[in-house]
This record gives sequence, structure tokens and C-alpha cells, in this order.
Amino acid sequence: FRPGLETDPLCSAKDMAQTTVVVIADLESKHGTIVTDLILSADAPVVEYVAGNSIQDFVGKEAILAKAECIALAVFAGGKPGVIADIWSLCPQVRWVHSLAAGVDTLCPVLLPLPRISDGQIFVTNARGAFSRSLAEYSMAAMLHFNKKIPLIQANGLKRKWDKFVMPELHGLTVGFVGFGDIAKTTARLCRAFGMRIVALRRKTGIISDDEGLVDEVFPSGEDEQKRASFYSQADYVVCTLPGTPQTEKFVDASAFAAMKDTAVFISIGRGVVVDEDALADSLQKGGIAGAALDVFAIEPLPEDSPLWACENILITAHNADFTVTYLQDTWALFQRRLNEFRNFQGSTSPWPERDLVDLKAGY
Repeated sequence: FRPGLETDPLCSAKDMAQTTVVVIADLESKHGTIVTDLILSADAPVVEYVAGNSIQDFVGKEAILAKAECIALAVFAGGKPGVIADIWSLCPQVRWVHSLAAGVDTLCPVLLPLPRISDGQIFVTNARGAFSRSLAEYSMAAMLHFNKKIPLIQANGLKRKWDKFVMPELHGLTVGFVGFGDIAKTTARLCRAFGMRIVALRRKTGIISDDEGLVDEVFPSGEDEQKRASFYSQADYVVCTLPGTPQTEKFVDASAFAAMKDTAVFISIGRGVVVDEDALADSLQKGGIAGAALDVFAIEPLPEDSPLWACENILITAHNADFTVTYLQDTWALFQRRLNEFRNFQGSTSPWPERDLVDLKAGY
């Protein structure tokens, strides 16, 4: 079908709809059909959906756009953030913009200049929390891979070598989180189960109630290089979950790797632009740190000439640590919960606590 036509299943609940949602997606893309299925499985009597990925897709649907209260961006289905700006003047009733992805580095620059957003009239949320569990599992798998000497075990198996080496434990070791949002906290809960100590490097100083008792010490991520070096020097595993913003670009740089133990392992599951990849490769090749596990990169796919490919003590995955069997269903389920909260909210402020809202100026 063609998105936006009144005969479309996506618009079939028009007469009964109480809330209208505009979905920005390419319904003909690889995952577009899944988006269509998810929309059709939603609560049609109370929600009306209209979908498209260009302003042309919405021609003749101006009346529907005029009453829309929410715009949902599905970048995993080819949704273009710029389309939101293109249709913005046609959507005067929109009060909420939601990203079905956790990363909003391409969305924030589009939204910031728009009327009503710049003065805080619009709620902006993302898929924060939808993928934290799988990323936490990936982080623990990486820690165990290096801690339990899996490469050595595999090499011994190939050689038929009976090698009764001393087996290390995670218990008592220190995990340092660069950024301490939902992904880090979910990972920290698993680390606690292993009896690990947890430190965090972040903007907010001190231990706060939102930390849920999951962190033992907090270091400020500001200009104090000595405190940052102290953070890195304590950690046996450094897990970077920072979002990609102009402020975080190459935040984990040569000085960070120099401050780490030569037995430390670096794990990157936030955004690739946060890491100085040349400095990381140099540290790995020279023995500055013991290993790394990377799921995100500054350029994706990772170029074949990247020095990271030549490092032996590294795990490289194709930004798929959170690409689980239920990836799309998980982010849609979170959106549906948010949508119910939005529809049922009677207050004058926000349906959600501040921690669940995107800070457009900060970029996450």
C-alpha cells in the first residue's frame, strides 16, 4: 500500500481515533514491513497512525497532520529525521516527538531550531532502556572473554594442550563506566552480581538517589585531568556508554588509554565517535592495555584499512550487540508504554521524569 491514503490500513481507525501519531519511516525498506505489522497490531480504536518518509508521502493528508499529537521517528526503518522539519508547520498540535532509537545525534540538530521546541513546549523522548539488557550482556561477555582467557583456552584446544593455568575471577575487580545512564546502570547490576566494584566518570558529581546504590565512587568528567586519570587508573574494565555529541567527540583519547592499567580492557557500546580509534589501536599494539571489545565505530562499516583490524587482542562486532531477535518489538513496546502514559497524562508539566526526556542541547 501507499502510506497516507485513506484506504490504507494505517488510517483505517480514523473515525475512532483519539490520538494521532505520525510515523517517519520507509515502509518499503527491509524493516519497513515490520513497522507496518507493529502499527497494525497496535490499539487501533484509540490511536490513529499515518506513515511516510517524505513530505510528498503526506500530500492530501494535511487534515490528519493538523491533529497529530505525536511524531515517532524510526531510523532503523530508514526514517529521515529531516522529514520532521519538512512537515513541522503542518503539525501545530504535536506535543511529543519520540525516537525509536536510543541515539539521537542525528535528530537533535533537526529539532533544535524548530518553533515550539526551542522554547520547551514539546516533549522529546527516545528508546532509552529498550536495549540496555542486551548491551549489558555484551559487556559482561567481553569481560568474561578476557578474564577467563577464552583465546588461550581455544588455542590450547587446537593444540590438544592440557594447560592447568590459574583461572582469574571478576569478583573484586573494578569496572569504570564512562557515562552512567541506563545502559551503564543495567550493566552495573550484573557487575554487582559478580561482586565487582563500580566507579563512574560523568557530568553529575557525587552519588545521587538515581544511582540506586550501584556506584561506589563518582569522578567528574570536567576539565580536571588528574581526576579523570585517577578514574581510568583504577579500572580493570572501562565500559564507555557515552552518546555522540560535539562535546564527547574523542573523549576517550590517548591520555585516557595512557592512564589505564596495562591489564585493563576497554569496552565501547555507546557511540564510536567518542573514542580516538588511532590512539586505541596504538595502545593495543604496544601493550598499553590488554584488550578491547568494540561494537560502535566513528565510521560504520569499519573501513578495511582501519588499524583496529590488525589488533589481535580485540573483539569487533558490527554495531549489532543490541540487534536481537526482538529488537524492533522491544523498542515498539517501549513506545507503546510511553504512548499510553502520554494519552493518560492529565498534568501540565511532563508525563515522564526528567531522566526519561532527551536534552536536545546536550544531544542525548
